[in-house]
Amino acid sequence: MKLRKLIFIPICLLLIASNFASCGVDRWPEYAEQTGKDIWIDSVMRQNYLWNYTIPESKYLNFFTAPTTFLQSILYKAEDNSLSKVDTFYKTPPPSYGFNYILQKSASNDTAYYALVSYTLPNSPASDAGLKRGDWITQVNNQILVQNNAAKLLSSGEALDLLVGEYETIPATDTTSASWTVKESANIEMSAMRSVAENPINYYSVINTTSGIKLGYLVYNQFIAGSESDPDVYNKELLEISNYFYKEGVTHFALDLRYNKGGNFDCTHLLASLFAPTSALGSNYASLTYNSEKSYKDATWTYNQELISGGSNLNISQGFVITSSQTSASVTGVFLNCLSPLKRWGLVGASVSCWGMAAEQYVNPYYSWSVSPIVCYVANSEGETGQSGSFTPNVSIAENSDLANFLPFGNIQETLLKAVIELIDGN
Repeated sequence: MKLRKLIFIPICLLLIASNFASCGVDRWPEYAEQTGKDIWIDSVMRQNYLWNYTIPESKYLNFFTAPTTFLQSILYKAEDNSLSKVDTFYKTPPPSYGFNYILQKSASNDTAYYALVSYTLPNSPASDAGLKRGDWITQVNNQILVQNNAAKLLSSGEALDLLVGEYETIPATDTTSASWTVKESANIEMSAMRSVAENPINYYSVINTTSGIKLGYLVYNQFIAGSESDPDVYNKELLEISNYFYKEGVTHFALDLRYNKGGNFDCTHLLASLFAPTSALGSNYASLTYNSEKSYKDATWTYNQELISGGSNLNISQGFVITSSQTSASVTGVFLNCLSPLKRWGLVGASVSCWGMAAEQYVNPYYSWSVSPIVCYVANSEGETGQSGSFTPNVSIAENSDLANFLPFGNIQETLLKAVIELIDGN
């Protein structure tokens, strides 16, 4: 749901201040610091939580526990399944090297592992150093990676000396089976971590398939509309990209969510309106149902022409969503459920579970914490929430199932994109 940055300093703290003063000693500041976060969480949840009627009375709650523990104590376990979250809120992105990786066991060494780079972020220490998708990191600061040290070495925060190599196939012989290794090729010096903003639009291109179809391809790593300084900057970029796809005559689409971290369900509304058949514009996309106290927020969203003003409806004939084990199901599953009545979208990669619900983020700047409770059910145009269900891929395949074809985004031989193209071309 849409990001809410509420200045919600807990006034309700004042209501219990008198209970914390005794024997002439004012212990209010001490108790306020210990209980303030939990009292704020309690207040947000009682107003907005979809199952707010299940929250125990305050007199039965312990406001002196850690925020994560306190939230767990008031969740409706029968439905929520810990989908509601509380976390530290950062106004600026936390320090990062700006790359993601998959830990891959060596084929020739029982204890060694490699970090296979899955993507990098522009203007990050990783991209500045020349690290790119498909690079294999074999050593960090002259230390071989093993299962127990890899995460620590690759998140130390300090400048790193990386030994990087390339995948190499070892052909079979009369006495040995085919195998593979990593041929070490370069040392890369990467600077220390720094704050790096992640643009969710990691890559896009137009691909001409062998059957003459124009395929739009977009790697989209988070459902977020914008940044702290420009709340709509990424949505504006999506609109500009849609114009590019329209001018190129794209009729089919591959939406790559393999590394998508979730985010705001609002962003799916824009994507759905861009992808929808022209004939579906104005028809129902999703229906949102809130708790009884927030029923005034109940709404039906349509595939909205006004929402994509400045962009282009692409009238997609057939589309595929690419997923992996790293795809967050939080928004993706609900998005797939809302697209399903169009009967034009398939799935390639990994199965995706469906919550059938959406969360909304509330931020307390005083404490620098955010809480994201489940606030509404989300049903598609046929009234189905898909809750507790899952979507099974048309082609179930892991991107690292063929390491020789762990290639840059947009390469038509890259494992998951190749599977999409073969489905589109009927192969």
